[in-house]
Amino acid sequence: MKTLKNDWLIWIILIAPFVFIAIFWNQFPDKIPTHFNFSGEPDDYSDKLQGVLLMPGINILLYFLFLVLPVIDPSRKNYGLFQDKYKIIRIVLHLFFAFAFFLNAFYALGYNFNISFLIIYSTLVLFLILGNYLGNIRHNYFIGIRTPWTLANEKVWTKTHRFAAKIWVVATLITMVALPFFSSQISEFLFLAYLAVIAIIPIVYSYVVFKKIKNED
Repeated sequence: MKTLKNDWLIWIILIAPFVFIAIFWNQFPDKIPTHFNFSGEPDDYSDKLQGVLLMPGINILLYFLFLVLPVIDPSRKNYGLFQDKYKIIRIVLHLFFAFAFFLNAFYALGYNFNISFLIIYSTLVLFLILGNYLGNIRHNYFIGIRTPWTLANEKVWTKTHRFAAKIWVVATLITMVALPFFSSQISEFLFLAYLAVIAIIPIVYSYVVFKKIKNED
């Protein structure tokens, strides 16, 4: 009961899509677009039930997963050290999935807009926000940049996450500014390059820091 009371905002985010579905169920087409190319054109469809319930269902499962992780994590004591940040991360991720649902739902209802562009920018906003909190995440086995070297050494974990936080924020801001100036083909390449940068550089950095600390010891 205490958890439900503390998570009232999250539950509003989780329930809103189901209320929307109940109101507009009869207006949804039998086939719902569920995947789009970089130009915003649908290239895959699902039946009505799966198409409208998949994203809200994933969001519900994600909620309970976030409750379980601190309980089963061997480093569970560290969650108390970034509890507020963990709550914000949860809220932001739930908002992202809910926003993605509403974009897809409005598109399915006949509203014409470039859904891929909005999904990409919402993803960039997501990483921008997460980047601002990444440096505060304490050592654990589920949330953050989990490499063999960050998991093996808390000092490596801390250095890697503080470094990655800067990379995520700077790379995201550059990408957000640059994307509108290029064609969809080049923008797709830039976005994939951006994802590679924020994923690969922190991994390499964690290995370098680990080797450096090991040599010093």
